[in-house]
Amino acid sequence: MPLPIFEIRDAITNRLRDPGTPNLLLKAPTGSGKSTQVPQFILDAGLLADGDDIVVLQPRRIAARMLARRVAQERSVRLGDEVGYQVRFENHTSRSTRIRFVTEGVLLRQLLQNPDLKGTGCVIIDEFHERHLDGDLALAWSRAVQMERRADLKIVVMSATLAPGPLADFLDPCETLESEGRTFPVDIRYQPPGVLRNREPEPVWDQATRACETLAQSGEADRGNILVFMPGAYEISKTLAALGASRALRPWKPVALHGQLSPADQDAAVSPDGPPRIIVATNVAETSLTIEGVRAVVDSGLARVAAYDPRRGINTLTIEKISQASAEQRAGRAGRLGPGIAIRLWTQADQTRREPQTAPEVHRLELSEALLALKTAATDSRLTIDWFEPPKPAALDRARSLLHSLDALDTDDRITPTGRAMAGFPAHPRLARLLLASADLHCLHEAATCAAIAQGRGILVRQRSSPATRQKTDFWEPGDVTEFQASLRALQHAENMRFDLGACSDYGIHARSAREAAQMRDQLLRLAERSGLHVNTDPADPEN
Repeated sequence: MPLPIFEIRDAITNRLRDPGTPNLLLKAPTGSGKSTQVPQFILDAGLLADGDDIVVLQPRRIAARMLARRVAQERSVRLGDEVGYQVRFENHTSRSTRIRFVTEGVLLRQLLQNPDLKGTGCVIIDEFHERHLDGDLALAWSRAVQMERRADLKIVVMSATLAPGPLADFLDPCETLESEGRTFPVDIRYQPPGVLRNREPEPVWDQATRACETLAQSGEADRGNILVFMPGAYEISKTLAALGASRALRPWKPVALHGQLSPADQDAAVSPDGPPRIIVATNVAETSLTIEGVRAVVDSGLARVAAYDPRRGINTLTIEKISQASAEQRAGRAGRLGPGIAIRLWTQADQTRREPQTAPEVHRLELSEALLALKTAATDSRLTIDWFEPPKPAALDRARSLLHSLDALDTDDRITPTGRAMAGFPAHPRLARLLLASADLHCLHEAATCAAIAQGRGILVRQRSSPATRQKTDFWEPGDVTEFQASLRALQHAENMRFDLGACSDYGIHARSAREAAQMRDQLLRLAERSGLHVNTDPADPEN
């Protein structure tokens, strides 16, 4: 049966073929096929100039990789040829690539090098309703290029839940299309959290296990997979352990799905083959990916959300309650194959008190990195970039003040040579300034290592042990005042073990996070060398 998006294929291509409507808003539910098919519609309709590519923005690396592989399979081409993907530290593209799936941050770095989007004929921004800051910037930058330099550039914004009014005004002239999709009714149930004998609240992983057992014992989940939403990798690991200990859930295989897994493990989680599974996922499974065979959803109602921490002056991830809209998105995953069930691990009264929508990141995050990028664009490319949704004045003032204190802006708010050098690093301005200063102090290698750890995921899996139980696998030392010092030692240890998964695990190190930190450090050092900064040798290298 054709995917629902095929019903409006001709409407999509006809709108974009008209020079008077270069922009398109497309509202289509998850599972309709928009992410995989719309880029192919545009390419196959001959809507691009010879050699131009289509850039498809995805909010997450896992989605970019899996979607690119799926489209390559559908077109019977090798991944990296006609269809490819590019995310941080991975580039599976070539000169022949015509459909390129990329994460939002990757496109922003490329825009600094190629501000007019030369060689790109269409920008598709997928899952725009998530309103990541990088997605907002990519939209604003693409629109500026279209208005001032490239009238031929086409922009398509896609979402499962799109409010077209303001966005259509921003992209005018613009057409709006909607694909109804195929969804079935979902029975929403609420399971309030329990209370333990010691009056402590029931852990969320035990709540989820109890909900899965209810589904198993009633026979309502016998025909398919169960999708469980948890906020992060730690909660997922605890949930997997609880599920594995349940006799009632023996027929199901518990598997994890999150961004810190290896590509092979991610593929295994979404594979349609094998026994029934309980897939315990982060919000990557909310809209970005389609998981086959899901008949029931168990929702913790929680997500890790990026927000500004005024106490520390940085952006950080905290566990927050999801919005009503996100809860609806998650529940809908159970209604793709037939009538489904969604069990929410909170009360119906709590649901009514939740925010209707998740606030966009432009209203939640510290904006100095975004402001520096925009100042660079205005100076080097002479583009006038307008925000789709302006930040709050206080947030802009705070970002501007920080950039002044770092000598990135002069008294007239123009970017300085220092600011331009800072913009060359894929790092927060505080860390970019640290790198510049460290070159003068002949310790850039150490600073790059610190910056890489500070920007990445946690390297240490285990928490600090008490002095009475401290073991040789503990990287803390007397006098340490922060986990950061232990992370530095753990990174060096992981490198010595060549990031071997089993060896790192024995020492409480997350091998993939450690490898990414090392890759980030090396990338920062390469950029520093290209910009003419003095890079000292690795002080931990025994050959020095």
